[in-house]
Amino acid sequence: MLPIWLTEDYIQTALRAFYKDDQLQVIKLWAKPATEKGENFVGVMTRIYVDFESGDGSVKNMSYILKQGVPSDAPQAKIFKEYDVYNRELEMYDVVLPKMSQILEEAGFTDKLMAKAIIVDRSRTIMILEDLAPLRYTNADRVKQLDLTHTKLVLDMLAKFHAAAIILNQREPDLLRHNYASHFFSRGKEGYGEVFAGLFRAFIRYVKTKPDLNSRYGAKLENIVTNLMDYAARSVDVDEKDLQTLVHGDCWTTNVMYQYDDEGNPTTVLPIDFQFSTWTSPVVDLHYFFSTSLQTDIKERETELVQYHYYALKRTLEVLNFKGVFPSLFEYQLQFEKRRFQSVIIANTFQPIMVYEGCEDPDFVNLYQDTPSGIKFQDSMYENKEIQRRIETILPILDAKGFLDAH
Repeated sequence: MLPIWLTEDYIQTALRAFYKDDQLQVIKLWAKPATEKGENFVGVMTRIYVDFESGDGSVKNMSYILKQGVPSDAPQAKIFKEYDVYNRELEMYDVVLPKMSQILEEAGFTDKLMAKAIIVDRSRTIMILEDLAPLRYTNADRVKQLDLTHTKLVLDMLAKFHAAAIILNQREPDLLRHNYASHFFSRGKEGYGEVFAGLFRAFIRYVKTKPDLNSRYGAKLENIVTNLMDYAARSVDVDEKDLQTLVHGDCWTTNVMYQYDDEGNPTTVLPIDFQFSTWTSPVVDLHYFFSTSLQTDIKERETELVQYHYYALKRTLEVLNFKGVFPSLFEYQLQFEKRRFQSVIIANTFQPIMVYEGCEDPDFVNLYQDTPSGIKFQDSMYENKEIQRRIETILPILDAKGFLDAH
């Protein structure tokens, strides 16, 4: 169902400007939902189909993605308004990503950094983007998660993203410092505090069902809840010693799309969904990505993967003629390690959602609210045997590093 404002005249005006063709005529316009329930909590995506005749007489059948915010009466709408996620993504597609893409193109990098924006309409808080499906971009399996080849492609992509943002910030110092200050864990905001506290309580509930885990970690986890968001905020804090850039902010399996060769091997990767792009340390993206998206044996190679991203970032900045101070690998690993608390939250509360295969209702409020349907959904997340194994592995590591103690 198309919004009433999305008429043939509206899309014709947008397409004429995008294709620079004042003679373009729209013949037909229709739509289908682009995502299923539970696949995207932040926005509503609709695939729109347009038949049009170009000025040269050729007729084309094209599809595009209409991206809108969730309805104002949706439970999560208030949260996303508080974090201004929609205006941030509009700004990313309209201004920041094109500038970052240009920086990379000038240096000879050819991989796409973004889906092209047909129109960014700030008055309606919507975007119409090119449809990546006809270009043979697709998501990897979020449940199977990523092997080493898929993982390294993302790390290479993030290196280009982070490097381009560093150069953009040098060229236009005011552009990225204002609209990109808030994160999931930002101080002074309440929405995600409620979400993460609810998720963390569900995690503790699971731990309490395992006597061995509960005896060692239950009390420590209970103590963390009180200061959960403060500890998390510290993991995003930066100071003058930290390398700083714009991060994607929500980089996980479903927010990257791959192209594959005829043998099924991934060849290129493209990021999507920039609602949580934030000015902070690049290792924030690494923690989020590692904790949500990697197969178990790949996650165990974390230190090596930080090293891989470090050298990819360093090489890219050299090509872009970066003249600033760049940390040593040892310093970069320390910057990664001191943000380890993200693993406490993301690996133990976010990842069970991201690989969920159960049949309980995935409504947003059921992720964190203590209602009967919410508790039923949350408890079912921890029935996944692989998630249980990961919890048994990660809790001793986090405890040994001191991240389960008050700090």
